Amino acid sequence: MENEERHEPGCTGDGAGNTASVCKEPWLAVILSRFWAGIGQIYAGRIRRGCVLILVEVALTGFWIWCIFSYKGNIVTGVIVFLVLGAIGIWNLFDAHKCARRRNNVELEAARKGEKDPWLSVFLSSLIPGLGQLYIRKRLSGIVFILCWFALLLTRKEWLVWGIGFWAIFVAFACYHAYISSPVRREGSKRLAVTIAGVVLVSGLWGYAAFPMKEYFVEAFRTPAVAEYLPEELKKTGGGMAPTIQGGDKILVRKSGRYKPKRGDIVVFKSPADAGVPLVKRVAGLGGESVELKDGSVYINGEKAECPRLKNIEYVSDGKFGVEGEAFEVPADSLFVLGDNSINSQDSRYFGAVAESDLIGRVYKIYWPPGRMGHIE
Repeated sequence: MENEERHEPGCTGDGAGNTASVCKEPWLAVILSRFWAGIGQIYAGRIRRGCVLILVEVALTGFWIWCIFSYKGNIVTGVIVFLVLGAIGIWNLFDAHKCARRRNNVELEAARKGEKDPWLSVFLSSLIPGLGQLYIRKRLSGIVFILCWFALLLTRKEWLVWGIGFWAIFVAFACYHAYISSPVRREGSKRLAVTIAGVVLVSGLWGYAAFPMKEYFVEAFRTPAVAEYLPEELKKTGGGMAPTIQGGDKILVRKSGRYKPKRGDIVVFKSPADAGVPLVKRVAGLGGESVELKDGSVYINGEKAECPRLKNIEYVSDGKFGVEGEAFEVPADSLFVLGDNSINSQDSRYFGAVAESDLIGRVYKIYWPPGRMGHIE
């Protein structure tokens, strides 16, 4: 009968998920190593090999995070390390399968290859929920899972915060269902399947790490393209922060409650006209200072600014708060910000000072497009 459970020879269960003979499931090893490189190898009895892979994965992941998110890290190096991690991850899956397969006797391998492997169905459903059900010929349940998967994908933007948890639970349940629906199982208990479903759930919940990361540490932004309505001569000059930051560049912004803006820093802040719109400008004046634009330069408290990042830019005296000969007094806990492309920048010359409480963070890297990747001064 279709739903009859059969236990194949080669591995005998004791009712608690343990086995009386040496028996390693290759696709279970793959599932474990997909969670973290090396775990599948340890499961297969290759403890030293697995520990080395775990340490390599930890070291490379830490180095990749440093390259991408630290001020001094090289983002191009980070991309290369990421590709190396991906290559190791793929090789690791094949290696975990091979390590487990080599531990098994001929009888078990013959039985495993002769039937639909329940752990392969779990692996397939961890990739696309329902795929494992189709593999074991549970077509109706497979189609239902796949349709639900598509529905969740199409609506994921509407339930982003809660959706990560729903998604993780859904995939974990699909994996467990794929296992218990398999007509052939080689374990005497479903406890191991529950454990693996838990592993899949935990790996899915890692998505929540992005929220505190974005809120307290680093956030990515895309700078707006040059407005189409501008005259051609202005569009050719680029955006308000060109050439340092071009329209369409994707940037990383460092957040910290302890950050104190310095003159010359490039910052992202909430637009005074619309708090939901982030703007990118360079800090020219600090709270309590007087700022004046004269002869193409920035003057602070009557003295020409010596900040290297401001000296090489010719600023245009314009706007209500950028009139030559009229110094602007920056209120306490506020900033006077200017764009590097002064001729085409809406900045403090037009909307006045920006409260430090409206700061989002400091821009420190461009991560896209590839030709412009790197640290920003």
